[in-house]
Amino acid sequence: MCTLQYAPVLLILLTLPASVVAENTDMKRITRHLYLDKYPVKPEAEKLIVGTIHPHDKSQFQLPFFYGNRLSLWKILQQAFPDDFGPELTVNSILSFLQKHRIAMSDTIRECIRTNDSALDKDLIPTRLNWELIDQIRQSNIREIFFTSGFQKNNAFKLFYVDILGMKITKEIRKNREVMLSPHIFGRPVKLTILYSPSGAANRAWAQTQIWKDNQHKYVDSPTPLQDFKVDYYREKFS
Repeated sequence: MCTLQYAPVLLILLTLPASVVAENTDMKRITRHLYLDKYPVKPEAEKLIVGTIHPHDKSQFQLPFFYGNRLSLWKILQQAFPDDFGPELTVNSILSFLQKHRIAMSDTIRECIRTNDSALDKDLIPTRLNWELIDQIRQSNIREIFFTSGFQKNNAFKLFYVDILGMKITKEIRKNREVMLSPHIFGRPVKLTILYSPSGAANRAWAQTQIWKDNQHKYVDSPTPLQDFKVDYYREKFS
């Protein structure tokens, strides 16, 4: 399994000019995950949020935690659960929320090479996946895993379902944005759900989704209908 894991990456590196590899190393474009070992999945966790890997430049993070660069996930959860967070977002308030709701955090990539300054998934080369996540899930009470990105190159669900679990994404999974795993994988049924993005930059994409079109009528009197719907969506997922 390890040979297969690294083979595509090694092939890419071997075909790159030495100057390109050296330049990436010299410019410190190798990103190593800062939080996976500090915040492992706890045995009592029942839900899990999984992404890819944080951006490279940690000096730009607003908080030293998962999704701490722009806080879009935490801001929408703070709106959905104001009593659990309080007025200020801090690492401690986030950890308190996660503990109360038995939610764990993780990512699919432990180490990657950045091909440029972008933080986009498509612009990185995974060099080490988070294989430890399999045993962490098995040793927990997790029954649902939420992914913050879906089916495209290096997206969280694709890396977990295809690269880590070795399974194939079907048309039905793409359509439903969810799938139930057989109990033989983790010792119990585990539901995988691909979240719609909490980011404000994704509002245009949200507006085209069937789930929004089916619920739009409920928010006709709201001054911020789409935002209110997003808050309700995340509240329902993590209650």
